[in-house]
Amino acid sequence: MFNKISSITLAVLLFFVFMSAVLGSSQSANQNIGVFMASLFILIVAAFIINLRRIGLSWPHLLLPTLYLLAVGSCFVVITSPTIRVLFLIIASIAYYFVELDLGHESHFLQNIFLLSVFGLFLGIFAVQFYLHLSTRIIVPIIFVITYLLTVQGFAGFSLPIKKYFYLLIALILAEASWGLILWPTHYVVNTVVIFSIFYLLWIFSFSAFFGKLTKKKVYLQLALVVFVLTVTLSSASWMPLAR
Repeated sequence: MFNKISSITLAVLLFFVFMSAVLGSSQSANQNIGVFMASLFILIVAAFIINLRRIGLSWPHLLLPTLYLLAVGSCFVVITSPTIRVLFLIIASIAYYFVELDLGHESHFLQNIFLLSVFGLFLGIFAVQFYLHLSTRIIVPIIFVITYLLTVQGFAGFSLPIKKYFYLLIALILAEASWGLILWPTHYVVNTVVIFSIFYLLWIFSFSAFFGKLTKKKVYLQLALVVFVLTVTLSSASWMPLAR
């Protein structure tokens, strides 16, 4: 009963915390974003404390809601339409309810939430770089650290000594890829799709190999899926003219 009540409570809090940002959009941008970030931080702390009581000190499960909330916050900020923001918020709040309800168990749903959180976090990083024109010396180390932590989270739940080498390998590959993507004359959403596709392939192939489930059929299927997504994304993207 406590699990259901706490899950509903946190989902409702998520809705109202983010909805306050929509209703307060008439305020100055700096004031609005400051209140939003403070509210999001309080929500993350509250969720952490409640989940700590529910499932104990299980770091992979405790960190997943934090990653999800940060990802939802990143996506919410870059959405400019109030209507789409509200629709996104409703879906995100419902999904968060089921995240909290399933927390403490291994499931494909939580794995999918993890992947969605990865996409949202990368979206936030590239959006910041796009609008603030941050240099590669700042973005690349951030991508490396975030990817390293995400890989640790993504490979949690089982013990295998070789995992630690994949943490570093995947983080290095994505850091180098982000370096090149920053130089592309593309929108940050396109860069996010590309970097996420790379992460997804490396994660799914590594995860499957750890359990001896990596087959040629799976490799071809996942590669075909990623190639299709990248082809659609890059062929329909608006490429910005290079500055002369």
